[in-house]
Amino acid sequence: MRFATLLSVFVFALSIAASCEAAVAKPKPKTTQTKTQPSAQTLKSIGRKDINVLVLCYDPVLKTQGNLKLHEYMHWSDPYKLTLKLIEDLREASYGYVNYHVVEIIEYDGYPTKRNGFTYDEKTFLEVLKDPKKAVRGTTGFAHMFKQFDLEKKIKEKNIGEIWLWGSPWFDWDELHWKIPGDKIPYQTDNPWFYRPYDIPDIGKTIWIMGFSYERGEGEALEDFCHRIESVMSLTVGKGIWDHKRNGNNPWVKFTRIDRDFPGESEVGSCHEAPNSDGGYDWNNMREVWTYADDWLTYPNLPRKKKLLNAETGGWKGIVGHHMWFMKHIPHSPGVTDGFYNNWWEYIVNYDEAIKKLPPPGATFQKAKVAMYAGD
Repeated sequence: MRFATLLSVFVFALSIAASCEAAVAKPKPKTTQTKTQPSAQTLKSIGRKDINVLVLCYDPVLKTQGNLKLHEYMHWSDPYKLTLKLIEDLREASYGYVNYHVVEIIEYDGYPTKRNGFTYDEKTFLEVLKDPKKAVRGTTGFAHMFKQFDLEKKIKEKNIGEIWLWGSPWFDWDELHWKIPGDKIPYQTDNPWFYRPYDIPDIGKTIWIMGFSYERGEGEALEDFCHRIESVMSLTVGKGIWDHKRNGNNPWVKFTRIDRDFPGESEVGSCHEAPNSDGGYDWNNMREVWTYADDWLTYPNLPRKKKLLNAETGGWKGIVGHHMWFMKHIPHSPGVTDGFYNNWWEYIVNYDEAIKKLPPPGATFQKAKVAMYAGD
């Protein structure tokens, strides 16, 4: 087992220092302190949430390819630069509320082990890169990952709230995973994708594991986070249901209306669909539609003022443009409405504290009957 430890800390402003040193012992990453300057108005209104992150990057050194790291050999994105950009984007999109701090980095010279026990080596993985049909099926084993990297101890010692994975296609993890103590979700749901604990160990607090890919870019990393928003909002404000026919007047469900389904009455939309999208990933559509999207900037005050917008005039053009626009429209005002925080970011990044201080109305907090458990 070989690790590489990041010796230089991130510089969270203009550049990144990303030199790594190989080691055979347990990694000894340096603590990173990120400094952010949210506006005084933001601090006064919704405050600021600081979240400690452990970055676990599977980036094997290819001995048969000039000792290049996998992401270098494939000419893919730099995972550390993407990490920095994602932190900056989320701070901006949440109006200064979300402040991530990378407190430890583990760069692993190897491949993740699946739940079935299989682990690629350099030869077998390079064959998969040439012929994807040779990929071995099976999802990453989180129980094994926690044991291998002593993650529970690190989480408790450094008050880590999230683990950000970086890796390649065929490493077989989801865009997001989260484990709630006892799997006790607020409201039951019939959609298994809302809650994805898999075989993540129960460590007594909610832990998020984001599954990023350095094959992709900033937009796809943001998309992972947008899907996280959809999951947690559906299980909190959405009360376990995300269906316009079943609970269309629910604030979260209403937030996701698009013109295709509600002509002339669109709101913000979802991760894959903007107000004027004709289908999934249609973020560049120049068809003008009437939308209430900007009403949500002042939620719970919804003035019901329509605007005639398209991808260009609305500001949601392109994958990065859309996902930032979508997140900036997430309600973020102080206060409470109908038993839920007006600042929905409370649920997205501060779940445990949010539901403890303000239990959702009618919540049962029972073990999820439908979820992406291990073996699914």
